[in-house]
Amino acid sequence: MEKNQQKFVTCVGGANIDIQGFSNSAINMRDSNPGVVRLCSGGVGRNIAENLAWLGADVHMVSAVGEDPFADMILKSCVNAGIDITNIEVVPGRQSSVYLVLTDSDGDMLAAISDMHILKDMDGGFILRHAEAFDKADAIVLDPNLSPAALDTLISGWSGKPLFADPISTTYAGTLKKYLPALHMIKCNRQEAEIFADMPIRNDAELEIAAERILETGTKCAVITLGSKGVFYKDREGLRLRKFHKPLEPVSATGAGDSFTAAMVYGWLNGMSMEASLELAMKAAEITIMDERTVTPEIRKLSRGEQPAI
Repeated sequence: MEKNQQKFVTCVGGANIDIQGFSNSAINMRDSNPGVVRLCSGGVGRNIAENLAWLGADVHMVSAVGEDPFADMILKSCVNAGIDITNIEVVPGRQSSVYLVLTDSDGDMLAAISDMHILKDMDGGFILRHAEAFDKADAIVLDPNLSPAALDTLISGWSGKPLFADPISTTYAGTLKKYLPALHMIKCNRQEAEIFADMPIRNDAELEIAAERILETGTKCAVITLGSKGVFYKDREGLRLRKFHKPLEPVSATGAGDSFTAAMVYGWLNGMSMEASLELAMKAAEITIMDERTVTPEIRKLSRGEQPAI
């Protein structure tokens, strides 16, 4: 599929370096653990943008990086993927964002530290400086790491645009909760959905009720990922879908949610049915968890009709 020249998406949020530690065996806490350490570009907003670019979308990134070697790595990775970096500012005297993650031998995250201080520079004024990137966008993807001032400015100025968001954690679910009425789609996991719906989700019946409560806020579409139990989708038009993942032993779960969200946005941009979009998103997540990289160019094969290497 050729890059869509008629529509483009603007992703706004963090662009950072991921430092990933992979342990060879079960982690021994408070001890040195043999393994592998890798550096790659990351950040929720940037990850979604890169996934979209590999899928073939026209992507513009609005973000900030520091004046350091990490910034060079981040910008180069964006250019290599085909992301428009016109709206990424280099902030003098600041360090680029860094995300440090420790991965256990089972491929899942054990712990992480997120240093996103530079995002404080992305305030309301920063958003307004890049108004053109939002004005012309056909869809906007929000990163919950943004400051309250940035989110307020973005929502108040562009609530008429299709807005997509993934809270990425229960903490940021609390941040995004008040913005649900302005969103076209919220993609969240079960724990985040519990915060949005103000109720526990212990079974399928409660899942249905929680999704309905989320939609009652004004959000048009709710996508709730359930780990090994698949994905649940519901929208205000009455469409309800449930999909299940094929069993896999993950290499690294880091970045899977970002690729899922990107594929959902890509499906919307290209007029795909919701069922086809969910299938694409699940395949994108599966490809990502089978790769040590946070974002893998392998997902570009999905939009080309090729068989990914998993």
